[in-house]
Amino acid sequence: MSVGRLTLRYLVLLLLFISSTCISEETTRPHIAVSAAHWKAFTNIDDSGIYYELIDAVYDEYDIKYQTSTYPRALNQFKANNADIAVGVYQHELPDAHYANWILDTDLPIHIFYRADETLPETEKVNFKGKKVAWRAGYGFSKFFPDLDASYSLDNIEAGFTLLVNKRIDYVLDYEENFVENYRGRIHHQVIREGEKLYLAFRNSVKGRKLAAQFDRKMSELRENGTLAHIYGEHYSRSELASFSDEMPLDDFSSQ
Repeated sequence: MSVGRLTLRYLVLLLLFISSTCISEETTRPHIAVSAAHWKAFTNIDDSGIYYELIDAVYDEYDIKYQTSTYPRALNQFKANNADIAVGVYQHELPDAHYANWILDTDLPIHIFYRADETLPETEKVNFKGKKVAWRAGYGFSKFFPDLDASYSLDNIEAGFTLLVNKRIDYVLDYEENFVENYRGRIHHQVIREGEKLYLAFRNSVKGRKLAAQFDRKMSELRENGTLAHIYGEHYSRSELASFSDEMPLDDFSSQ
């Protein structure tokens, strides 16, 4: 056998070995499915965003499938066992889930939007009795405002602003960053409630508790080496991650 043919044979065998090794590594990597609502800059449709970048850093040894849709759908995917992790939830929304000690973020303050020709009382004196209040479907705001008489679900925030300026409803509850500029001058807004803690929800299973423990461990490391501050950028100070105590006990909603 000529030297050239022998060399070619070895090259073919080497390529086959490398290929089989890569396939083996791909098939042995564990998988996790992550469900989230589409929040601009945090959980984007193209799998980018602050929360997804964080999850990539925490679970870098996993193949991660991101499922980005609406908030109600994300919660339903988790409840139907079609996701290992639900992103950005209040603990009362998934009380049977398992939670890490670490928070994911501190939510943005909730704003009340009202017509410019209306005078809104001081925030602590706003009374929703007899008022029609709307917010986007899936947002659990009723938990925070027990005096609501009539609340309506919105498919999108602009539909709510249209109803508001046409005097079909009295108030819209949402976040300042979702304000539509076309309504500036016709709609005013102000903070009505400071942001709540947001969490990753994990399945209450062996795998879920393992993922939660890894989240706690890695979050401490990422804060220590400056990665958390880099990922969250301008949102880092608001997130309260810098001052978060990793020995903080779990809320009562967490299932052990």
